Amino acid sequence: MHPANAIALFRTNKLERAAARQLQRRKLAGELVRVRHGVYVERSAWDALDGLSRHLVRMRAALPLLREGAVWSLDSAAAIFGAPRLDPWPERVHANVLGLEHDLRRAGLTMHAGSSLVSGRRFHGVEYTDLAQTTIELARRGPLAAAVVGLDHALRNGVTHEDLERLALVAGPWGAVRLEHALEICDVRHESVGESYFAARAAELGCPDMEPQHEFVGVDGAVDRVDFWLPRQGIVIEFDGRQKYEDPAMLHGRSGSEALWIEKQREDRIRSRREVRRFVRVHWAHCADPERLRTHLRQHGVPCR
Repeated sequence: MHPANAIALFRTNKLERAAARQLQRRKLAGELVRVRHGVYVERSAWDALDGLSRHLVRMRAALPLLREGAVWSLDSAAAIFGAPRLDPWPERVHANVLGLEHDLRRAGLTMHAGSSLVSGRRFHGVEYTDLAQTTIELARRGPLAAAVVGLDHALRNGVTHEDLERLALVAGPWGAVRLEHALEICDVRHESVGESYFAARAAELGCPDMEPQHEFVGVDGAVDRVDFWLPRQGIVIEFDGRQKYEDPAMLHGRSGSEALWIEKQREDRIRSRREVRRFVRVHWAHCADPERLRTHLRQHGVPCR
């Protein structure tokens, strides 16, 4: 069970005013957190949740306000899919409702007018938009880097580039230019959120085309794969995240120091190749600050604006 589904919700009730006052007193005492008007959760449980899980709890809290036929959409559908996100998860939850003449906003909830391509599955009894539509609609609304991160996540989870392009054609003019650029940058070969983030930033800085996941084959048949390869410049670019040396799932039973030593040997092999002139590492802080990334890349000979 997802942690967000295990959280107990305490709702006020007009017929039980004493119970409602008790919840309010517990909130003032710091024991409860109000997740929307009239809905509370235990603070200890709330503090243990990440942003995505908190959004899912807010969706559960908003269930009684949804109109018949509502479908979870946008950020809320993305939360169900566990989609990666560059900025914090919003407090407002979203649903589409067919037949509405205009969007309706309630405290912490927006019901959007419009049709939905549904996933065929439900979250607490409510259907949600499929991954392709969810991704395209969010890509139209957010910055380029966030759009590429979302599109790459969809590609890595079975959505085809053709599916995304087809939906983009009928999505309408709002955000169409940004969506077009994001579709040009996204690539199923981007294996992590960090690689997607960097690819978007590199495009914004006007870097030359890069080949993701290029493989260098040694004389003994051993293969060293790099995140990005610039063949004309002879430059390797690696996105280097701390999780490579800390996440048990990525360490495969090795210690962090062992993983670091293996990575150092790998880098030495790549640097020794005749076609490789430079080896550049970038990390999250570079991508979060485009000016810092521009300076870093130019210092290492990567052409950019």
